Amino acid sequence: MSRFRTTLALAAGAAVAIATPVIAQQPGMMPGMAQSHMTQHMSQMQDMMRQMNDMAERSQQMQHQMHGQMGQMPGGAMGTAHTAMSQMADHMSAMTTQMKGLGDQMQMMMKDQQLMKDGAMRRDMDDMQEHMAAMSKDMDKMLQTMEQTQKRMGTTPAHPMKP
Repeated sequence: MSRFRTTLALAAGAAVAIATPVIAQQPGMMPGMAQSHMTQHMSQMQDMMRQMNDMAERSQQMQHQMHGQMGQMPGGAMGTAHTAMSQMADHMSAMTTQMKGLGDQMQMMMKDQQLMKDGAMRRDMDDMQEHMAAMSKDMDKMLQTMEQTQKRMGTTPAHPMKP
C-alpha cells in the first residue's frame, strides 16, 4: 500500500511539473503568479526610478553648487581637488541621467505583455532589474560619499539649496 501511494505521488508530481510550463506558456495566457510577479517588479522599478530621480536632483544640486563655487573664486584660485570634485559632480549627474533612461526603457519592456509571456524573457528582465537595483544602490552610496567630501572641502553653501 505504501509503495502504491509513493508511486501515485511521484506520478502526480511529475504530471504537475510537466503541465505547469505548458500551461504557463500557452498563447494569450499570463498566469496569475506571473502577473503578480510582474506587478511586483513594476512596483520595484517605480521605487527605483523614484530613487534615481532623487539622486539626479542631488547630483545636479551638487553640480550647480560646484560650478557656482568655481565662478566665485578668482582665476587660478581653484585647486585641483576642487576642479576634480566639480568634474566628478558633472559625471555623476550624467550617470544618473543615463540610469534614469535605462530604467525608463526597462519599464517600457516590462509593460509589454506579449514580450513578458516568454519565461526566458521574464528571467532576463528579472536579472536586469536586480543588476540595476545593485547599481542604483552603489550610485547612491557614491553620491553620499561625494556629498560628504564636498562638505569637508567647504564647497557647500552655508544654506543648501535643498534640505
